[in-house]
Amino acid sequence: MLPYTAYLHSGDRTVVDENWDAMTAYVDGISAANPDGLWSKGRGADLGDWLALDAKSPMDETTPKALIGTAMLARSLDQLAQMAAWTGRSTEAARWRAQHGRVRAAFTKAFVKADGTVGNGSHCSYILALRLDLVPDALRAKAGALLAADIRRRGTLLSTGFLGTPLALDALADVGEGGLAWDLLLRTDFPSWGHMVKRGATTIWERWNGDTGDVAMNSFNHYALGAVCGFLYRRVAGIDPIEPGFAKFRVAPVLDSRIARFGARVDSVRGRIETQWSYRDERAQLELTVPPNSSAEVRIGKELRSIGPGKHQLSF
Repeated sequence: MLPYTAYLHSGDRTVVDENWDAMTAYVDGISAANPDGLWSKGRGADLGDWLALDAKSPMDETTPKALIGTAMLARSLDQLAQMAAWTGRSTEAARWRAQHGRVRAAFTKAFVKADGTVGNGSHCSYILALRLDLVPDALRAKAGALLAADIRRRGTLLSTGFLGTPLALDALADVGEGGLAWDLLLRTDFPSWGHMVKRGATTIWERWNGDTGDVAMNSFNHYALGAVCGFLYRRVAGIDPIEPGFAKFRVAPVLDSRIARFGARVDSVRGRIETQWSYRDERAQLELTVPPNSSAEVRIGKELRSIGPGKHQLSF
């Protein structure tokens, strides 16, 4: 994941080339120990969806660990295939795509039911499956609806921990539940990011209840729940790289009538990328800066536009 992310954002393939043999050996080792495509053996220090809200203890298995492991294996295979394609390793790209398809099929058979239920019905089960594209197309709407319904049933809150939370809001946006993603972003009751802010936090805690939980095992500045920052850039400001070094990036903000204006800037290797949008009466205005040697895929509502370098003012 780290070489993939570093290459995608920087455009410097060195990190991929230097770690290629290690990455492929790692995934080959997992596959050799689990020939059926399900990562059930050799997971090592497996903490599952650590600190999930429903957990009775930190080690409590609120989501099946084989489901989580298999989803993460599929993610690794997909990222290897993309890195191989980006760096001209066409034969290896085909190999990793085939392996990904095998693991995806094994995941679907083991954990996705015909009614759209995923795993044991935990939020993490649905989120990993939806965000990592492990649910058959015909069942995505059902699975998304079940996830959204349970979030609302609980009082519009997430029950996820370290592995479900970073992908939660993207998963909801992916299935057309952008409004619910905003409900969670704007929530200030426990558990929520807003609750941390209301309690005086200036950084995101390791635990949803970081101020009252086990202070002997708690960080007040932690990536896992703090990964919400990535969602703000990708899906709210709308700056999401598609090709390494932002040679191409996606601008597809999740608009909501409660938010009148939003934007961000990223200083990429090609130059500054900047977005600033406003939204009123279901009409959007977008100010967009695309740096040299880059292009943007802009999608707002059902409209898709390809935008080249320069400063642009767009209406939707």
